Amino acid sequence: MYGRARRILSLVPAQSAGSDASDGSTSGDEAKSVESSDAPSLDSSFERLNILRSPTSSTSLSEEDLVPSDVEQDTFQVPLTPILDAVFPSPTQINYDAIPSISSLRSVPSVQPTSSMAIATPLRTRGQRKRSAPSVSVNRVKRPKIKKLKLRFRWKKAPFQHRADISNPTFEDEVPVDWSPLDYFYRFFHRDIVSHIMTNTNLYSVQETGKSIKVSEEEILDFLAINILMGIVVLPSYKDYWKSSFRYGKIADVMPLKRFQQIRRFIHFTDNTQADTSDRYYKVRPLIESIRAQCLSVEEENAFSIDEMVIPYKGKKAGSRRQYNPNKPSKWGFKNLVRAGVSGIIYDFLLYGGDDTFRGVQFTNAEESLGVGGKIVLALCKTIRKQACSVVYFDNYFTSLELVYILRENYGIFSLGTVRKNRLKDAECKMTNDKLLKKKGRGAFTQVVCNENKLSVVKWFDNKHVRLVSSYVDAFPLEKIKRFSKESKSRVDVSCPQIVKHYNRHMGGVDLADMLIALYRTSIKSHRWYMNIFSQLLDICVNNAWLLRRRHDKQINKKRKQDRLKDFRYEIYVGLLKRDRIAPVKDIESVPEKKKIKKPMAERPVDDVRFDKYDHWPQLTGYQRSPQVWVVDEAGAPLLEKYYEAESTLALVCRARHVETPAMLTWLHEGRALNADTTRGGISVKTEQVPGGADSQLRLARVNSSDAGNYTCAVRGARSHTVSVHVLNEESLAELHAGSQSLHPPSVTTLILLLTILY
Repeated sequence: MYGRARRILSLVPAQSAGSDASDGSTSGDEAKSVESSDAPSLDSSFERLNILRSPTSSTSLSEEDLVPSDVEQDTFQVPLTPILDAVFPSPTQINYDAIPSISSLRSVPSVQPTSSMAIATPLRTRGQRKRSAPSVSVNRVKRPKIKKLKLRFRWKKAPFQHRADISNPTFEDEVPVDWSPLDYFYRFFHRDIVSHIMTNTNLYSVQETGKSIKVSEEEILDFLAINILMGIVVLPSYKDYWKSSFRYGKIADVMPLKRFQQIRRFIHFTDNTQADTSDRYYKVRPLIESIRAQCLSVEEENAFSIDEMVIPYKGKKAGSRRQYNPNKPSKWGFKNLVRAGVSGIIYDFLLYGGDDTFRGVQFTNAEESLGVGGKIVLALCKTIRKQACSVVYFDNYFTSLELVYILRENYGIFSLGTVRKNRLKDAECKMTNDKLLKKKGRGAFTQVVCNENKLSVVKWFDNKHVRLVSSYVDAFPLEKIKRFSKESKSRVDVSCPQIVKHYNRHMGGVDLADMLIALYRTSIKSHRWYMNIFSQLLDICVNNAWLLRRRHDKQINKKRKQDRLKDFRYEIYVGLLKRDRIAPVKDIESVPEKKKIKKPMAERPVDDVRFDKYDHWPQLTGYQRSPQVWVVDEAGAPLLEKYYEAESTLALVCRARHVETPAMLTWLHEGRALNADTTRGGISVKTEQVPGGADSQLRLARVNSSDAGNYTCAVRGARSHTVSVHVLNEESLAELHAGSQSLHPPSVTTLILLLTILY
């Protein structure tokens, strides 16, 4: 420690010591030349001092060890400063009191930058610093260059030699006779999907909270039914269906709000631990593939339209899955690429996900060169079961000459679509230009064909120029259509090419399906982006089921009184709630007294009515008195018991008041109904409806001892009344007389009773 401290203190310069470069300068000269002088240096550097050298232990040091040897004195010449002389007066003595404090030591002068050292560095804004940040090289996957398909076209103004006549579709599947709307719904939304959702919902709740919400299949069906009905009866918020001021019983009575929110929070469609995260739609992929397989299994038509359908979604959780299309009613959402029939039934669909759109679809090199639009059409056409002589229609986003050629040559599929001007290549030059065509007026057209590649291109002027390309039809024969003329202020005939008629007749399948979904859309607003896709798939299943039933009804010439989509959705709602279920019976006795509803909750008046300083008369309601049922005597007084002599006729009268009309009164003997009893003869029950109730008379001929007992008059919704009937033979009657005489004189009531029995 002594050697290390000695070396450190030797670094402290003297109070008026100068630098090595100016040994002869005074302190005043040094002060004047601080800016231009070199930085001061110390003769003893850290390398020469070797401060970190571990000295010998202090316990084993001797005086000889403390004194440096001759070799060390020659190689280690350190000039002692006044402070060091005060601390170490001799090599063997240490004056600890002379050690100065750190604050009293003068630090080594700092180096002042000279004019030559100053570098002009202009200040930069935050945006400039961000733009000039070091760029990180990204290893992008280079796509292999694909050799484009090059076709040689010879366009001529000549007749098209490859026309084809498309016949109307004929369906061969057997038409189910007794299918309900729920059966048609399960045709697309299979019952196995419900079990799959239940399993993954419980699993997801365990993964998130550590415990399962224990949802059952019946609750999943209730959840689906509620959302389907919410598409018909729309309120601003789903909570309003349970709110007291807007309460809707057909939804609020199915499930409590908290349970609905719990299922809505944890509903899931896949196991996150086993999902393929490279799939952009892995959250709903099992549901998509299951519903898509059911749609593909339906017997198809022979004419299809291919277009995009936007699934509305304005959130930002979906990232680049969300697309923007300014030409659609819902501008923000997921792009769903659909192949639908002319009837509106959706047979196949693909969710756009960039490079992941064509998952599992194989293309040839020629097909890869068509771009995204052409590959979408090919991917949707590959799943057509009867490709030969089928016809596909699409718009100018997808159409190219190479696509129309490949569909006919490689798949045997005819096609027709509008096409953009820059995709026609040499065909545009062969046709009449737009100005001359416009001068000819509405209905003017021009046509060129390439019979080698079996293509025809038609340009037609209506309100603006329209270009169409087809592989099976051209402009002829011409037809007439009605258009409104501004000059004559009436509808006039305009020439229309045959290719335009075909396009207008068959292209609206996807638009029809989109319109039907928008009528009663199942809207599930959630931060989870895939819930919007789930609601869209649910609507596709409902609409496909309705359209399929309409097709079946047309095949067997069946007409329905209520064939609207709204009624069909409501029948699905009822079927999901009640089919194959036992109505739950709640035991009132098992409900704790605190939880019993003692008084129905009335809606509280709004403050404008409560504090308007006007008295309000009570409002008359339909409240009625409690139901009353009595078995009465001839005077109308209630009976508790009655005596009859054997072989006489029993006659009882029951009166029911303040009950629902028409009232159904039931007579019971010891719990056995007598109204429809045929085992004993002589039973007569006559019921007469009166205002507010009914009167019923029971008569039994030739009563005997087996007819004695309790007789009950019962009415639904009211408390029943029981009377005890006694049948007396001659011995019992004599005992009754003897007993009554021995006890006390007969009363007036007893005498009347005896006279009634005897006579």
